Amino acid sequence: MAANEVPVLEVVIVGAGLCGLALARTLHGQGLPFLLVEARERLGGRVLTRRCEVTGQALDLGPTWFWPDTEPRIAALLTELGLESVPQSDPGDALWLTDPNREPERREEPGGIHAGACRIVGGAVRLVEALAAAVPREHILTGHALRMVHDRGAWFELQVVHGDRASTLRARRVVLALPPRLVHERVAFDPPLPTPLADLLAATPTWMAAAAKSLTTYDRPFWRTAGHSGSAFVRHVQATLGEVFDASDGATDAGALGGFLALNASQRRNFERGLPLLIESQLAQLYGVEAHCGQSYRLDWAGEAWTCSDADRESLPAWPQADPALRGGWLGGRLYVGGSETAGHGAGHMEGALDAAARITRALVLPGGQRAMAGMPVTMEEAVASFIATVSGCRESAPAHYRQHVTRLMSSQSTAQLTQHALLATVEQVYSETLAAIDALMPVLNSGDAGPVHLGRHGLTPKLLAAFQGWNRKLLDWALEFNATSCALSNFPEEHQPDAELQRVIALDLAAAWREFALTLNERLVDAVTHTGFMQESA
Repeated sequence: MAANEVPVLEVVIVGAGLCGLALARTLHGQGLPFLLVEARERLGGRVLTRRCEVTGQALDLGPTWFWPDTEPRIAALLTELGLESVPQSDPGDALWLTDPNREPERREEPGGIHAGACRIVGGAVRLVEALAAAVPREHILTGHALRMVHDRGAWFELQVVHGDRASTLRARRVVLALPPRLVHERVAFDPPLPTPLADLLAATPTWMAAAAKSLTTYDRPFWRTAGHSGSAFVRHVQATLGEVFDASDGATDAGALGGFLALNASQRRNFERGLPLLIESQLAQLYGVEAHCGQSYRLDWAGEAWTCSDADRESLPAWPQADPALRGGWLGGRLYVGGSETAGHGAGHMEGALDAAARITRALVLPGGQRAMAGMPVTMEEAVASFIATVSGCRESAPAHYRQHVTRLMSSQSTAQLTQHALLATVEQVYSETLAAIDALMPVLNSGDAGPVHLGRHGLTPKLLAAFQGWNRKLLDWALEFNATSCALSNFPEEHQPDAELQRVIALDLAAAWREFALTLNERLVDAVTHTGFMQESA
């Protein structure tokens, strides 16, 4: 190689949010060469924690919560990294303010508003720091924004910009661990991306990208003394904060109230100078004069160039449901799209970022490189029995997960298409857990006794999928039975007793999710055989 020739890297990961960091940590552990490139000078992407100078509290201005009962990846990762979490403080009533000229209404919320949510002790930044600590610094390049990708066939040539200086990287494979819409708007490709991929990128909204978050700290959580949970919902046209919650970090006796601004990005710009006063006035209307004179912190994510796309800023918030095709390998398996919005489970959440990282890891690391762990099944029969037992356990826990997803969606006021979203979140969780079981069992399932691959179908696929027989219908029937007896859903007639047309639409959604899962399961088994055969031939 000439002295001035740019070396060709094995993998370049663009974006050092949770997805990019988790992927980088795993690739480093597998010994696969890579470079992690980040446009910001800091790591973490949408994860941003600041510390209050007065109270010392950790304040999450980005993602705050995770749900250990329904988000297993982040719960397991926190345990692995030795990071502690605490339940979101919820005891007490919730306040509802629907008229700016009246006192807020106090409502009892059995079980709390946040439905089992937890927070990371010290703020979500602790997770970023722990992941980054496992990646050698020489594998991370910050302050470099990707502007252009040239496909040279054997490798990609990436133009990155640092200030007013441009430089070039080369990589055989590229992972774009960014919100899909940002890729579509900020990165040019030569030749242009296939139209189906470009359309998918443009059509995938970025969760909470145009939101703004406010946090106000106090010397104590005075609202608890009055029997308030700190949760409030403001539903009138003059609202400044649409949703309020107790943001106290629990590390000290101090308190904090957090909230999401009800004003859109344009309104926030127009009222920028007056926002601190408007926020303080609304908190005082909810919780009294003690809410005055706190320490105020605010972040408008709509102004973050590497979070919010123009399309996100100009459109209404939308649920992040990426087309499954976006999760595949593109350009011959050399280009992958990551980020939380592409996840099969937990899209938009920290869980989704980890789900996307795990998916891309499987594509980049050969299944043949996996090793059986102590205590795992050692024969094909034991492995299949273990998988069937996993499916059985997932099926039994699915109704409880559905209830949790319904509660979580209602608490966040995401009541549009509630049953569909809760059911899809439930099946996505089950499919994610069972695919993880397949990955763990792959050293045994790939031992050579599984039967042939015929017309693209692995010999084990029918046997493994049989464990799900009747699954969709049974889950839908259970959900409809629960909805019909739920007092909380009685305020939503279309969800309380869905009509035949809505049931048909839900059934189609579940069928589509099932098809994607079945194809993915078969694809992993077939890929394992293909990679093993290639490795044996190479040997």
